[in-house]
Amino acid sequence: MTQAAHTKRRNLAPLRHLPRSVALNYLRQAREATPGGSTALLKALIGYARGRLGPRAPFADYPRGPGGHGIYRLGGDSGAVRVSIAGDWASGTDEAAAVARAMAAARPAFTIHLGDIYYVGDESEVRSSMLGEPASAYAPTLWPRGATGTFALNGNHEMYARGAAYFGVLLPRLGLAAGRAQRASFFCLENRHWRILALDTAYRSVGWPLFEELPFAPFAPPNDLSAAQLRWLDECVRPEEDSRGLLLLTHHPPWSDGRPSRVALQLRRCIRRPALWLFGHEHRLAIYDRYDCGGGLLVSGRNVGHGGMPVELSSTAPAADAPPLLFTDLRRYPNDEGLELGYNGYANLDFAGPELTIDYRDLNGEAVYREQWRVSDGAPASVG
Repeated sequence: MTQAAHTKRRNLAPLRHLPRSVALNYLRQAREATPGGSTALLKALIGYARGRLGPRAPFADYPRGPGGHGIYRLGGDSGAVRVSIAGDWASGTDEAAAVARAMAAARPAFTIHLGDIYYVGDESEVRSSMLGEPASAYAPTLWPRGATGTFALNGNHEMYARGAAYFGVLLPRLGLAAGRAQRASFFCLENRHWRILALDTAYRSVGWPLFEELPFAPFAPPNDLSAAQLRWLDECVRPEEDSRGLLLLTHHPPWSDGRPSRVALQLRRCIRRPALWLFGHEHRLAIYDRYDCGGGLLVSGRNVGHGGMPVELSSTAPAADAPPLLFTDLRRYPNDEGLELGYNGYANLDFAGPELTIDYRDLNGEAVYREQWRVSDGAPASVG
């Protein structure tokens, strides 16, 4: 491809109302590559066969013993440290590029992507939409680097291509700026007062090819934590033996179909206290009231899945299966395509001793919502 082929970014319109279906995502990908062409269906079938058929990428775990536990130093014990987070960012749009610029201007020590590389997280999309390499017909976008570390969670779209590019291409390019690459899709950042616990809820979000489209057992994927993560929680993290404030990061929300998600049910056996929970998957900014997962696990859910995908204003009403909505951004985003959409954005988390300030900002870097927390009796307590 010529250099001129990489000057245009992906439009928002083809990404609207993106279905959860794996097969239809391959069709969307093929149609975009062949607009109006009669070969789109054939390309989709070939892409699906290449990307979807075969075993999933091996799940990366940490070796047992010293130095292999996936727990990293956060900082911020006496001074301050900033972590910038966005979900569902890797869409290759102008809006995603604007969010990346705003995040970089905030000068975070760490950046964390909550997952989803569109459409199917294959190698060309990982390279083009995350690593900033000219691997597609679109201008590449580069996920912003943190001065100390850069991490990415796994999303269900990465698993549409069996996770091969996420585990094999992306993770080796992330991690600590002066240290090892990101070894696994789950990890912990901690200081004296806080722990950020990032978990992979996507590896088991796909089932058998084609049969996974059926929404009932035994074909529907389990959407739960792998055994390796549960072992890691029990043997390395041991959250109930720790009194620091806990902030959970996942791609998927902690509730589903009007009840706690399978991941929340798994976590409540080892976390029996309040926690903050930031997630993506749904393309919006939403601040929810506290949600009772049972067993003492009370979560304050924050949806920050508005990093790069179209934010549908028509879907900003609180879902029937979600807790009460405290805030969402209802502003209409002016765009060249004339679409009725909301603003994309990200979140800055500033840790300073026992204090945590979360600033939710739009793609221009403008403040949208702010909240403050303080660790009290082993749990985050809202301040003000």
